[in-house]
Amino acid sequence: MRPGRGTPPMTVAVTSSGEMAAAPVATALRAQPRLRVLGQEQAARAEAMLIMAHELGEQTLKVMHDADRPPRGSGPQVVLVAERFGTERQLLRAVDHGLVCVLPRSRAGLDRIVLALLRTRDGRTPLDPPESMVRALRADLRALRNRSTSGLSGLALDAGEAEMLRLLADGLSSEDIALALNCPERKVQHVIHRSCTRLSLGHRTWAARAA
Repeated sequence: MRPGRGTPPMTVAVTSSGEMAAAPVATALRAQPRLRVLGQEQAARAEAMLIMAHELGEQTLKVMHDADRPPRGSGPQVVLVAERFGTERQLLRAVDHGLVCVLPRSRAGLDRIVLALLRTRDGRTPLDPPESMVRALRADLRALRNRSTSGLSGLALDAGEAEMLRLLADGLSSEDIALALNCPERKVQHVIHRSCTRLSLGHRTWAARAA
């Protein structure tokens, strides 16, 4: 399928971490009419960045950090193909730098990589929180708010994050919260992600769901 009339191809940067080779994948993606592959030096300007790596470690995190733009998380949306996905802390740092999709290397064929990249453009990514987790988070937030005089302040949130979670507890969706606060929905989803981790609502299960 070719891009719709008036819809430019999605800009993508392809890079690697460690000994993984990015060039063969970049060559294959250049043949995709819906994608326009940029050079690695232009990664910060791309809509999405594909990283090929053995694992999500410090070297891979540095690649994400170097391509990010202020405010943090405003750089390209990152699709990671790897064999191992690091610790919970490393996953959380990766999400803060734009990680939206993780694909196991053994199952990352070209078609699946292309689909993952294209889905980042319209916000449909495997790291979007499942509804069951959002419901659990809402219940925990309401309980925390009801039993604590300090409300959500105990979660070490900044004012914007606290307001997002208050609206979530009141039943608003991530899209509604983004509209109410005039901020990107991706940022709201990142706050939900971090809060699930802080409240121990199965971050590892969530990451595995993307596999």
